[in-house]
Amino acid sequence: MKVRKIFVITISLIISILSVGCSGKQTKRSHEKQKPVRKEVVMRIQDRVKTLDTTRSLDSNSLVTNQNVFEGLYRYDEKGHLVLAGAKNEKTENGGRVHIYELRKDARWSNGDPVVAQDYVYAWRKLLSPENVTSNWTNLLILKNSEEVHEGKRDLASLGAQALDDHTLRVELRADVPYYKEILAIPATYPQNQAVAEKYGNDYGKTSESTVYNGPFTVRGLKSGSRKWELVRNENYWGKKDVRLSHLSYVVDKDKEEAQRNFFSGRYDYARIGCFYDRKLASKSGFHHQMIPEISAICFNPKRQVTGNVHFRRAVTYAIDRRKIAATKGFHGRPLYGIIPAGYSYNPENDVDYREDAGRIVDLNKAKSRSEWEQAKNEIGKNQVELSLTINDSRDCLKIAKIIKKNLEATLPGLNVRLNSVPVNDKLTQVIDYDYDMYYRTWQPRYVDPMAFAVNGGIEHLERDYDNPDYWNNLEKAMITDANEFSRRRKCVIAAERDLVEKDAFVAPVCQQENGYLLNPRLHGLVFVPYSTNYILRNCWVQK
Repeated sequence: MKVRKIFVITISLIISILSVGCSGKQTKRSHEKQKPVRKEVVMRIQDRVKTLDTTRSLDSNSLVTNQNVFEGLYRYDEKGHLVLAGAKNEKTENGGRVHIYELRKDARWSNGDPVVAQDYVYAWRKLLSPENVTSNWTNLLILKNSEEVHEGKRDLASLGAQALDDHTLRVELRADVPYYKEILAIPATYPQNQAVAEKYGNDYGKTSESTVYNGPFTVRGLKSGSRKWELVRNENYWGKKDVRLSHLSYVVDKDKEEAQRNFFSGRYDYARIGCFYDRKLASKSGFHHQMIPEISAICFNPKRQVTGNVHFRRAVTYAIDRRKIAATKGFHGRPLYGIIPAGYSYNPENDVDYREDAGRIVDLNKAKSRSEWEQAKNEIGKNQVELSLTINDSRDCLKIAKIIKKNLEATLPGLNVRLNSVPVNDKLTQVIDYDYDMYYRTWQPRYVDPMAFAVNGGIEHLERDYDNPDYWNNLEKAMITDANEFSRRRKCVIAAERDLVEKDAFVAPVCQQENGYLLNPRLHGLVFVPYSTNYILRNCWVQK
């Protein structure tokens, strides 16, 4: 799209809630006047990092770490704008379909190896390999032959990514995709040192020692189950002169109230609070909040008898009281009536929000829910059904899950919902292995475009399991045929969303969530990626 209003909204929020130093407007001279008295900060993280393998990272804890220790062709600067990073120059050919990147010759891995074009090709082929069962591969659907490669219909060499020489990368897209730069700035599309990745095989990324880094920081002291580790300035990073922090400490603290106490006692410099917080917290210095395109939804196992039944899924979708959930004490968010959130994508011609154009696709409708439930029971051949709803092991998640359970059991007589609370990384493993009935999850897009939700939306195995030709044809038009025809493109996405959410109820949207966080006023230069809670530490410094 030609307009990215979310960038304006997010960056203006960042500028307004952080101090002058964080806005990126402070001059070099003023930085020199306020030299930091220490070179380290302590960051609270909500859970353990699952993997440093960028091709397999799904959880937010891994993503925020990978955002700061690796680097791709593009990065976000201190004002939240996309700039070239691993690439020095870009040349466009063939009507915007082909991009030739001249890579930095001074870019090196933390072990001293040069970052070469083949490292990008290797990582992208690995991401799109049929063996990669995570939904991460959908980020590279923009590449020529990407879908066919992932499905095993074409060999890896046919992918639209070629190393012309060590420092020249040729990228061929399926069409002149307007949001390609944003995709090439996300962790899933970062390069990997082929020699190191192949040396460690399946163990690559499981520990800090089995990984090498090409970003501003390296990881030290991270292994399976770690609750503490460090990010250390990467002395081989090409832009190390801009990295002012020598190292940062990370501490896993799952207790949010304890994290708040630790922040106000001076132990932490940053702590994400999320969408649940008390009004008293909102009045305290250091607290900030903003509405972001993070959604929550219920996903269904299509391979099981009950959850694979479309009438059951519709019954669940129409039984959810989204307004009641949004009104939960301490919750800060809004009801979500489709898979694509509000305040995220705007029409460049009339500034109309996508959600306003698409309208409320689903809403609370108990009569319709019960009717669908009766049809489901007839087809299933059961009047009593017991299912599990898998959730993260957090008190906030449990609050929402209890409301959903109450909604479903009150509206759908004969249904019993068991809440299965598990650590987030275990839940992701269960989801990938189809070891669940239903799961409740939150999800943030990886780039600013409705297609991020339409082709992924946090629904694992969507491309494999959702068999609706109209849906995929509409997405093909939106991505290829009408890629630069905004009005036609939007109509295609809306039609696809209606199929996914209303007709087939493949996913049941719940809410859009706010992000609350605590930030030490002396920590400057922290910039949030415009579409998520991921933040960038490259230009951070601590004020005297």
